[in-house]
This record gives sequence, structure tokens and C-alpha cells, in this order.
Amino acid sequence: MYPYGDTRYDTRPAPDEADERAARWTLRLLAGAVFVVVLAATLLFSLRALHDLPSPPVAAGPTDAQPTATTVATVVTDLGPQAGVDVATYVQNRRTALAATHDERVAVVSLAKYATEAQARALVGPLPVVALLVAPPGVGPGAVTGDLATWAKAQVASTQSDQDEIKKLIPTVDDPAFKSFYQSEVDRLGKAIKNFAPDGAIVFGVVVRGGAAPLQALGARPDVRMVDVGEFAQVDPKAAFRGLRPEEVAKANDPPLRPL
Repeated sequence: MYPYGDTRYDTRPAPDEADERAARWTLRLLAGAVFVVVLAATLLFSLRALHDLPSPPVAAGPTDAQPTATTVATVVTDLGPQAGVDVATYVQNRRTALAATHDERVAVVSLAKYATEAQARALVGPLPVVALLVAPPGVGPGAVTGDLATWAKAQVASTQSDQDEIKKLIPTVDDPAFKSFYQSEVDRLGKAIKNFAPDGAIVFGVVVRGGAAPLQALGARPDVRMVDVGEFAQVDPKAAFRGLRPEEVAKANDPPLRPL
């Protein structure tokens, strides 16, 4: 008759038992609150007592106080137009910022046309070079802080590896559209590998450090498209730099790859 147990004799707590249990919990919480208040008052009293103790005598010293606060270094961590930014507006804004510069800054100098490393370094003269912005044909832009020849060798190896992986995918694809895309990527990477010549015209920008006058003089040159000044003169080792390539006319990073 009662397959799940006879609930006629269910021993639920009577209402008075529930009230008694609630009262006990209330007393426990009240006691805990009183303990916290007492502890806080004791701590506050102790701190005030320590504060009121007489200070130890200070030996007389020089009257010229030295600053004790540590100055936090300010560095450039990101500089250049983000993808999709209107080029004409960005260039005009950065020209205004360059004209208002009065001290040493880090700046991205975007060239009017691609140049070799030697040509780019000669253009910026004695200004210290922080990085070179490069884009071989068929490849997206990048910043090189070390030796350009070493970078080119590493890029060739990486691109060759990518091409080999895509070649392995082609036989496993049935969709004609995907197969055609993968084949076009194999062809593009094959051409790009031949363009990683460290002595070729692959430099489109130079990141430099310099005073206001030399940077403004660079910005007035016809072979310089833009001098994009940063806020500071120091650079974070992991800073990201972007410039404008000659083919970026309407929007930044459009097209994303340098045409072959």
C-alpha cells in the first residue's frame, strides 16, 4: 500500500523544535559578531598605542632632502596604426603630434617606397635604429630588431615548413574550392621563399630614437611618408611596431600581404 515507505509516521521536527534550532543559530552568530567587534577594538587600541610612542631621536644631517620615491620608467609598448584605420586621417594626426614634439622620442619612420637595409639606414642618418619594418613580396609586415640576414634565414625555414604542411593536406581534401585555395597558398609560399633576400628592397619603415628637431626634419623629407612619434624615448623589449607600407592607401593593413 505504501511502496515508498509509510509517510504516516514521518518524524518531521515540530514547529517549536524549528524555532529552538533557529534561536540557537542566532545566538551563535551573535556571539561570533561580538568576538569580531572585540578583536577589532583591541587591534585598534594597540595600533594607537604604538602610534603614540615617542619617536626615536633623529641625528642631525644635511638639510637637502633626497627624494625617496622610486621613479617608474615609462616606455613605448605599442606604436603605429591599427588595422582598418583610415590612412589619411591617421597621417594628418601624426603630423600634428610630430610638430608638437619638443623632446627625445621613439618614432616609426614609414618610407615612401620600399628600400634596402642600407638605403633605409642611410636615410635616417645617425639616429639610433631600434628596429626595421619589413615586408617581402607575398608576405605580411614584420619588425626585425636583430640581424636581417638571420631573420631572413629563419623565415625561409618557417615558410618552407608551412608549405610542406599544406602540400600534405591537398590529397585529403575533396572540396574543389578548398583544394584550389590550398594550391594557391602553396604557390604563394613558394614565391615568398625566393623573396626573403636580406639585401633586397623589403624595408618599408625604420624605428628610431631621436630628438624633436631630427625627427621633424625626417618628416619633411619627400622620401618619408610619415614619422609616427611615440610618447616616450624608451622602448619595451616586447614592443609592437607598425608602419604604413606604400600599398596601404585607404586603410591600414589593407592589403594584409605585400602584393607579389
